[in-house]
Amino acid sequence: MAEQEGQNRNIPVAGSEVSTALTAGVEAFGEQAFDVKSSGEEASGERVPLGQGFGASASGKHLLSEGIEGKLPIALLLLSFLMALAILFYVLLSTTDVLYSDYIRLVNSYLGKPLQLGDLLQKDILTRIPLTYFFREINRYSFGYTLIFDRVLGVLGLFLASKPLLLFMRKKQLPFLQQLLFLILFYSLNKWEMLLNGSGYIHFLAFSAFYDYFYALDQAFSKKSSLLVLSIYPPFILLVAGPYCLAVFLSCFALFFFLALGKKLWDIKGTILLLISNGLCLFLYLLSNHYAVYEYAGAESISLKEVLQNHLLFVVKFIFYGFSSMLVSGENLEKLLRDGAIQGKGIVLIGAFVLFFYIFMTLLYLWRFFASSKIPGNRSFARKSKEDFSSEQGQEEAKNRIGKNAMAAENSGEIFYFGLLPGLLLLHGLASHALVFLTRYMFLKESYAFQSRYALQYQSALLGAFLILFLWKNEKRFSSGQELRTEQKSQTKQASRIEQKIGVEQKIGIGEQIRIERRQRTAQGRFAFCLLISGIFLLGTLWTDSSEWGKSMYRRERYERMWTYSHDLSAYSDEELESVFEYRHGGERIRKAFAIWEQVKKDWRDRS
Repeated sequence: MAEQEGQNRNIPVAGSEVSTALTAGVEAFGEQAFDVKSSGEEASGERVPLGQGFGASASGKHLLSEGIEGKLPIALLLLSFLMALAILFYVLLSTTDVLYSDYIRLVNSYLGKPLQLGDLLQKDILTRIPLTYFFREINRYSFGYTLIFDRVLGVLGLFLASKPLLLFMRKKQLPFLQQLLFLILFYSLNKWEMLLNGSGYIHFLAFSAFYDYFYALDQAFSKKSSLLVLSIYPPFILLVAGPYCLAVFLSCFALFFFLALGKKLWDIKGTILLLISNGLCLFLYLLSNHYAVYEYAGAESISLKEVLQNHLLFVVKFIFYGFSSMLVSGENLEKLLRDGAIQGKGIVLIGAFVLFFYIFMTLLYLWRFFASSKIPGNRSFARKSKEDFSSEQGQEEAKNRIGKNAMAAENSGEIFYFGLLPGLLLLHGLASHALVFLTRYMFLKESYAFQSRYALQYQSALLGAFLILFLWKNEKRFSSGQELRTEQKSQTKQASRIEQKIGVEQKIGIGEQIRIERRQRTAQGRFAFCLLISGIFLLGTLWTDSSEWGKSMYRRERYERMWTYSHDLSAYSDEELESVFEYRHGGERIRKAFAIWEQVKKDWRDRS
């Protein structure tokens, strides 16, 4: 391979850390097995002529060219779209157009009368997600209120949520196989309940807004651009997210706390305005939530303090059960429990493994984050005059400066290779785990933690952890950083002239060879760890997807049974209707909802 050729000739390889000795062996073992580039190029570098290994512009195939830097990843967006179509096919295959569960409440609450301005001025309007009123009216007057419309919107929201993540991976030039694995995890059917229950469509659209917001923050950080315009995101999120906005606002507060702690704030006025916008929106939601009245079937009258004091085992199980659902879906966990193939302790161990992975990635991210501000970039070399290199001693000093400058550039606060997006996703996912517990502890059922309805919230942490894993795996290849290429062009040219003057290759001492071997082992260890973690989660996701596709016909039979019952509701008892339609608030409400729905459909047909 190219790196090995560079090692044999003692020539610095493009994209590796700069020093007077070889560093090309870092990626010499096993990298190509996992690092297939999206462009079809090899992951390894090329043999570099003597003297071209110092500057970041020599990174060649490992860095995006200036001409394609800002373009959309069309091929991966197309792949994401095809995966979304497969999800939509699964949804349509598994369902029929019939009211059930939460839709019964929605129809009784909102479709019995035309929309009026007063409906939008209620005190608890923010908990009702205002944007749903707009989509509900479109559905009512354009399609006679069909659940298919909502389900299609949900899949569309899921696809839109993938766009900022793909853009981020494009800018970081992650290999194709890593991006493919990321998409497989992203489109996992562990979210089947939210996908099939069309009323959850707004949450998928909300997550697309969340990820757009996180990506915008990441880009503002990398480009050191103004934050003022980003202040429009919190009000929009407030209109589309409902209770899900809490995790977003809390994550942003935590982000700016860490930025201040690491002395990385760059736009003080914009930061203040953005924090005010987040804080005001958070206050408005909490105020609106104060006036909301919720219906909880089966909840216990117990406080959080009592749960923590008297039901500590439940708390521990709930937390670990939630994390375990990111590796094995809740449906599969329940089946394993029923079959006796696993006990509660086994699920706790699975959750502990996932939590350990999150903690390791979090600590790694924080280490890189704070370490990146400790070594200031040395920019004086580019301004040095040619006279400094007239003597042999001056040449040696110049080369030392080049090496130090490149290492400093790699670790400078301006170039934090991991970016903000992975950290925000981790924060958001972990905050979502906490909020699910705080809103479900009163049921005292640990199995609630791994229900499919929470997978969308939990998934942010998994996506963030995998982005950190991939970036950590690839960071040595990109050590110079794409952003440094323009800044270091002059240094690269000058370094080339120095090397040509010297005209000799450096000898590698015993200590230097030990350092190289250590780096090779580190690279091999990273590759092995990345491959192991990726394989484990890929197997879990494929198991989830295969089992859900296998259940699609059974799920459709359940919906068809509801459809059959809906034709003669008066013939069944309240208990039968509550069981079939999964709504535990009385058969009379179920009958009322279907009567309203039929009238809406009749009015739509008359208008058509």
